[in-house]
Amino acid sequence: MRQVQKPATAQKLALTQFMRSSLSLLQMGPTELIDETEKEAKRNPFLKPIPNISSGGGAIGFREFDLGNIGEQQSENDKILNQVSLIRLNPDQSQIAAELVYCLDERGYIADPVDEVSGYLGVPKNVLMEVVSILQESVEPAGVFAWSLKDCFRIQLEANNRYDPVIAKLLDRLDLVAQQNIQDICSLCGVDDEDAIAMLVDIRLLSPAPLQPVAVRSENVRAPELIFDLEVGGTVGVRLNETALPRMLTDDGLFSAIKMAETDKNAMAYYRDCYRGAASFVVAMQKRANTLLKIGQMIARSQAKFIITGRALDRRPLTMGMLATELGLNKSTISRALSNCLFDTDRGVVNPRDCFARPLNEEGADRTREQVLQRLSLLIRTENKTAPLSDETLARQLASANLKISRRTVSKYRVLLGLQGVYQRKLHQ
Repeated sequence: MRQVQKPATAQKLALTQFMRSSLSLLQMGPTELIDETEKEAKRNPFLKPIPNISSGGGAIGFREFDLGNIGEQQSENDKILNQVSLIRLNPDQSQIAAELVYCLDERGYIADPVDEVSGYLGVPKNVLMEVVSILQESVEPAGVFAWSLKDCFRIQLEANNRYDPVIAKLLDRLDLVAQQNIQDICSLCGVDDEDAIAMLVDIRLLSPAPLQPVAVRSENVRAPELIFDLEVGGTVGVRLNETALPRMLTDDGLFSAIKMAETDKNAMAYYRDCYRGAASFVVAMQKRANTLLKIGQMIARSQAKFIITGRALDRRPLTMGMLATELGLNKSTISRALSNCLFDTDRGVVNPRDCFARPLNEEGADRTREQVLQRLSLLIRTENKTAPLSDETLARQLASANLKISRRTVSKYRVLLGLQGVYQRKLHQ
């Protein structure tokens, strides 16, 4: 038999980082979502909260920081000056340190090259470098008073006891970190895949702009994410609860400022990666909110009566599969979106899963089990006590009310209701 090799192309469905992020955010509850947003904002300076105009300018889920406010910036300088005043420095060093505070840019870096700073402060270069070194070791957050992105990461890694000659090599090629190029990192640093991944994780947890304020969590993070309101005409409307959903924007102004000032192409590659990551995170958050709203709108239309009364009897047949078909979504997407979600209604907070009810069967697709149980209970409790109804008779009477179930199912539901069979009921009369 002759063996022949033929090239073949196979397509694989791979989850991109954006898709993984979207799916992960979708299944988070309000508390987890704010934890994740806060974590992402700490490492990515290009994320900032959107102010909640409707509540008078406060933040949605976060406290707003006005990065363009001179008073706020002065306050940040004062905080650093307070730290500097506690460091043991001689009078000359203290004066240099105080002047350096006002040389920091919005990231917390010393904005100008060493030679220029030495010139306009009138300080010898070696003296300046000595003071800066002391400030880098002493001032928090770690990374402030850095000369560059590489220097900022070095300071933070040293503070975490994660800096060594191997990771120092990688800091020279931050473009590889941005690309997450494991193979090239291994070649550059002479390490295996496991060490390369560990270094990559260490670096990507660092803040490229340590002085950028991070949004602070709201105290009320477990609020229901969807609000259902009774509208004119008896219909039910639904809206997102903005106090429970942190909303973010990319900080385009900061990115533009860095792009104009940064001269290191490898550092700029890392900043671009962070900016793209921020944009993807914002889109994933918006997609999550839109998905929740679409699901809520469908539930409001299908279960308006139940949302108003809260009675299980008023639920219409509705399953996650039916929702998925109607909305053009995957059933698992519906399940993720509602797994940690809560609904706020006029009668209190509702678990979304309470809004679902399976259809009785194919013949009774517009009826639910609760309706059968209610009708069955009514038939038995109002029957002629001297001639109680058999399960077969009960099945026929239910069928006449368009509740078609078998005699065996009648028996099962009767036991579920705690009601005796026909012979036991007759004996007790």
